[in-house]
Amino acid sequence: MRVCLYSFVLFLYRGLIRFAALFQSKAALMNEGQNQVWAGLEQHFKTNKKPVAWFHTASMGEFEQGRPIIESYRQENPGHFILVTFFSPSGYEVRKNYTGADYVSYLPLDGYFNSARFLDLVKPSLAVFVKYEFWHYYLTSLKKRRVPTILVSAIFRPNQVFFRWYGGFYRRLLDCFTHLFVQDRSSADLLQRSNVTVAGDTRFDRVLDTLRHPVSWDLLTTFLDNTEFMVVGSAWQADMEVLIPLINSKKYPFKWVIAPHEIHSEELKSWEEKIELPVTYSQGPAREKADVLFVNEVGRLANLYRGASFAYIGGAFGDGLHNTLEAAVFGPTVFFGNKNYLKFREARDLIELGLAFPIATTEELDQAMRVIYDVDDVFVNKQVQSRAFVQLQAGATGIISEFVRNLAIDGRK
Repeated sequence: MRVCLYSFVLFLYRGLIRFAALFQSKAALMNEGQNQVWAGLEQHFKTNKKPVAWFHTASMGEFEQGRPIIESYRQENPGHFILVTFFSPSGYEVRKNYTGADYVSYLPLDGYFNSARFLDLVKPSLAVFVKYEFWHYYLTSLKKRRVPTILVSAIFRPNQVFFRWYGGFYRRLLDCFTHLFVQDRSSADLLQRSNVTVAGDTRFDRVLDTLRHPVSWDLLTTFLDNTEFMVVGSAWQADMEVLIPLINSKKYPFKWVIAPHEIHSEELKSWEEKIELPVTYSQGPAREKADVLFVNEVGRLANLYRGASFAYIGGAFGDGLHNTLEAAVFGPTVFFGNKNYLKFREARDLIELGLAFPIATTEELDQAMRVIYDVDDVFVNKQVQSRAFVQLQAGATGIISEFVRNLAIDGRK
């Protein structure tokens, strides 16, 4: 009965995507991707004879968590075929040309026939799901085919469906994993399974890799011109309502680097009209003497924080806080909205250490920044502590890679 309901929901979801595609660009991209997915898979896998390692990530955030494992696997198994799949267009469109994989694709929507067709074609020797992906037909089919299947960087909380009296359908999906690598001890305690390892969060390894391999950007260097600056990453409208009055106050001798969560020219134009300082864009006509840079292109954010005095991370006033570790690894004290951040363990840890501050208003943000900025020792010490916090949490990739290495994957299933 639960499987029938699940299948019905998937049917409705597919219909909703097709309908929404008529009005919404993101849905249109997803619909187009699903329509074309089989042609691409057929082209790449009909004649493939290599062992296939399949990594599935829902969107951009999960991809960044999975990336250290993908690249470690590539280094150790150069003769294997690496497939990366996405569910969301916000991940696929940015990383569809990712050179660390042999092929990047949308994942065909879950279903009895889709999962069988996909697995018959791809024939994975290993399946890796990152953080939150639990597709019934794919997982049960992988288990039946005895394909080693692992979940990485997972985090579980008591209020999730797995731990509800009615969550048996989803609890059974956990039985499909060969091993589950979780971020913290509380997740392991909730699961109460022998095939669970507390490995930590692979994002710490990912951001450390970014720190160790700097990517220069001449446009940013020219814009900053050796001036102090603050980065606003993944900004939403609610975040900018707090930030724009502080920018306009000119209380800090900063330049401002602002990367929106999604690039909408109308929204950026509305922000520009409210900002009293001169604004320029990374894509478009350059303004020589500007104090605010809108980064209206993708793929830049992770490297923007290097050298920043402070960082503000968006999303917490809405659906959820974005990646604070991308900033913290470079040392700036981090600020974000005070509403939706509690489910992010690293954010809670940074707050406890005094390296991050949730704020509700422009005044609160100003006060929190001022206390740090005005005292040199405090400012420098927090930068050192922030970098150390990230370094001490690293190592999940090595633990997971060691497990995968011992699976001795050597052929097509």
